Amino acid sequence: MKRFSLLTAALTFSALLFAQLPVQAWNFAGHRIIASIAYDQLEPAVQAAMVELLKQHPRFEQDFQSGMPDVIKTASPEIQNRWIFMRAATWPDITRSFDETNREKYHHSTWHYINQPIYLDLASEQVLSRALPANIATSIKAGDDRLQFNILQALEYCVAQMKNPAVSQPDKAVYLCWIMHLTGDSHQPLHSSALFTKQTFPEGDRGGNSIRIGKSNLHSQWDGLLGNSFKYSDIVGQAVGIARDPAMKQLGEHAAQQMNFSAWIDESHALAKSDVYTPPILESVKQSDSDRSELKKFPSLPAAYYQKAGTLAVKRAAQSGWRLAEVIKSVQ
Repeated sequence: MKRFSLLTAALTFSALLFAQLPVQAWNFAGHRIIASIAYDQLEPAVQAAMVELLKQHPRFEQDFQSGMPDVIKTASPEIQNRWIFMRAATWPDITRSFDETNREKYHHSTWHYINQPIYLDLASEQVLSRALPANIATSIKAGDDRLQFNILQALEYCVAQMKNPAVSQPDKAVYLCWIMHLTGDSHQPLHSSALFTKQTFPEGDRGGNSIRIGKSNLHSQWDGLLGNSFKYSDIVGQAVGIARDPAMKQLGEHAAQQMNFSAWIDESHALAKSDVYTPPILESVKQSDSDRSELKKFPSLPAAYYQKAGTLAVKRAAQSGWRLAEVIKSVQ
């Protein structure tokens, strides 16, 4: 348990340093840590098959090969393969910077989240629940617009495409990237939930993006909890540290027995209620709602908040890594 305590402290410290930077979803490091954990749960043959599939990605040269650091290009094939696999987990965020044509083709902003409601109070629930301005569907229905899917619908769709023999290998490589990314996103509490209030957030707080914390926001604070390193060795080292910790290994193996995507979101939603939107945050929003004033910006959150959040982030990374491996096994 001492090793886990040191790991948690290190990751929490990294999160505090990272908290001022704007990021998307679990950040670069977070998604790659989860992917590296998953990679080590796969048999070598499955690892090789997934990397070969990714090499058929329609933008492999532009978005994978060209971004490979020189230190990785000169490394062993084993290191290069892991790097490609980890890169795939961040690719859906890379699409945000594409030119208009490719962005329209590959970028799907609504796929990253679902805004399951957390109501500030009973009055807000009574007013807003009648016609909640959010897509909280748990599965795809006939006539649903693919471009407006939430994270649960997107995961369902991408898995189905991976299993469809009529889908081309390049397209499957794209869907694999999304499966890897969205499995990670589903374990970040603020990709499951939004705070709704009568006055301040009648359309939701965009998963904490509208609650300012210093130069950042609540959502970004959670996105950065797994650290901010871009170094391959740092990321793999953190992933190995999590996966080899007995408590995290047990947690991950247990999590892999629950492969219902909705259950993952429900877990995240429960954490959003219990550990993200803490009483001081809710009190501030309540004051803003009461006097219709601008919501105050928090200069920072208490150190104890980050310590607990960092511990939860490590646990969610373990759960996500083991579950991602199981999803890949089911579609390869």
